[in-house]
Amino acid sequence: MPAGRLAGFLLGSVLLSSGAGAQGLQPVDLELVLAVDTSTSVDQREFALQSQGLAEAFLHVDVVAAIRFAGTQGVAVTLVHWAGEARQATVVDWHVVRDGRTAAELSAKIAASSRTIRGLTDIAGAIGFSVNSIEANKYLGARRVIDISGDGSSDARRSEAARDAANSRGVTINGLVIHNKDIDLGELANIDLREHYANHVIGGPGSFMMTAKNFDDFRTAIRVKLVREITGPVSAAID
Repeated sequence: MPAGRLAGFLLGSVLLSSGAGAQGLQPVDLELVLAVDTSTSVDQREFALQSQGLAEAFLHVDVVAAIRFAGTQGVAVTLVHWAGEARQATVVDWHVVRDGRTAAELSAKIAASSRTIRGLTDIAGAIGFSVNSIEANKYLGARRVIDISGDGSSDARRSEAARDAANSRGVTINGLVIHNKDIDLGELANIDLREHYANHVIGGPGSFMMTAKNFDDFRTAIRVKLVREITGPVSAAID
């Protein structure tokens, strides 16, 4: 994201917390953006594993229980695909889940979604797009969270700036680092990616990061992560 566009992201929207534009918004317990990496390093099999893992997660009894535990107003969820600069897309629009039936509806939408973009890796752009989606929707969440998953890093300063801007708007960012054996440069690279997410990506009240050993492990990791995100913040941590 060029400096001008980043500045627009930092300054361009009115904070919902200011009260402007809040009238008429539907209250929910949580607004949750699922921001999934679809950059070129993610092959079609790995993309399918991510989609299947997310779809299956919303059918799991633990996730449905977490949704019910979160409150009575529901959890508004959207699915975003992201890759390089200006390469982001909403593939499942905002959908409120309250119970097993509405969670199954969301699961079906995720399962039916197709890959829309490829490219490089721009975490800052993914964060900015996700925040704008939160602020443009018709919901007013008691909590606002971006769940960003990926297998690569990008410019640290830009990621930090986007993270800090999101946090200033009351948006927490959690991370799921995926170790990709196809681009793995050894354990040092895996440590560096975890550190990159910990130091430059996640932030906000109760923010945390988890890791998936590979794309096959994504199914379990995302389910555990969703339960933790939906039920509410805990102390900041790296798992």
